[in-house]
Amino acid sequence: MPLLAIVAFSNALGAVIFFPLGPFLARDLGIPVEDAAYTTTFYTVAAGVGGLLGALLLGGVSRRAAVIGSLCGLGVFSLATFLAPTYPLLLAARACAGACAGPLMAAVVTSIAESVPEERRNRAVSSVTGAYGLALVAGLPLALVLGATAGGWRTPILAISVLYLLLLWPVWRLLGPRPGLPPPPPRARVTLAGLLRMLFRAESLTGLALIGAASFATLLVSPHIAAYALGNAGISEAGLRVIYMIGGALAVLTTRATGTLMDRVGVLPASLTVGCVLTTVLLAAFGLSGPAWLVTGLLGTVLAVQLARSTVAQGSATRVAPPAERMTYQCLVAATTSLGQGLGAAASTLVVRERPDGGLDHMGWLVAASIALAWLAPLLVVLLHRQLARRQAEGG
Repeated sequence: MPLLAIVAFSNALGAVIFFPLGPFLARDLGIPVEDAAYTTTFYTVAAGVGGLLGALLLGGVSRRAAVIGSLCGLGVFSLATFLAPTYPLLLAARACAGACAGPLMAAVVTSIAESVPEERRNRAVSSVTGAYGLALVAGLPLALVLGATAGGWRTPILAISVLYLLLLWPVWRLLGPRPGLPPPPPRARVTLAGLLRMLFRAESLTGLALIGAASFATLLVSPHIAAYALGNAGISEAGLRVIYMIGGALAVLTTRATGTLMDRVGVLPASLTVGCVLTTVLLAAFGLSGPAWLVTGLLGTVLAVQLARSTVAQGSATRVAPPAERMTYQCLVAATTSLGQGLGAAASTLVVRERPDGGLDHMGWLVAASIALAWLAPLLVVLLHRQLARRQAEGG
């Protein structure tokens, strides 16, 4: 489904577009550079709330209505972000956009999971996670160029808003009724009691814990890479573009490779491999000093392996819910992803501090926490596998 992949890419770009723009937004609006991370925090927390609402409201509606409604709201509120004259209004518009992004992600992942056999599902879902890599390699360098040459940091926000709105018509046609095929059966409305029963199943909680830990850990580090590169590593703005290009290009490969590894040898070996690679790369990127080209490559690799961690979590989550409950559970997954990311970004702002020279102090604490959570993942994977095997044995 190439068009759904484009929707996933645009949704991913909206989530990460402020990563490289934070220092420029802070300079323009006169706020501390560490406070720029709140553009990510407000967006992701609101996406979590939107996912929770979607779990109640979208289980009984068509995929077409879920995708179109979420995409339209995302476009309108992204335009409001572009037009916001002050930082508080910008954060408010950013939160409204995020509330639409969570359900959109759930609808896209559900559509992909329902159209691919289980033996190839991890590789297919990795394409959604890989959309974040494409956003990094194609979108963020373009955002930096647009911001530098065509009107400042607001111009990339306008561009992504237009992209959302342009996608509405082709998505409407793609997800419409197909000639010769019967209409889909009516979907049962999800009640609050049913949602709570689903939420508190042992395997549901374990799957959501796996998602939440990966999301929290990723956003401890990623929002501060631009400021760290400019202030701590002495990398130029041109070098910053290279970091995101390297990260995005590698992420497309690492997410795909992780999904393939999960399908061929299992989730646990893939999770252990990601943990080893992630630990090595984080320690090297933030613990070693060296020439600018080496630090640039390492920081770009950090972005890529963080997304490999998310691939393991997202792929595992598609196995939790039976088909009739998949959309509702994916909304819970989207909510947990966003809330975990928002809490990670918020927690990171409590730890790091900007130095007078523009660098960041205390990044080592964030790196240590991110590594620790990488090694929690294999334990959760083992627990989830046992819970799903028990459910299957009981006929659930």
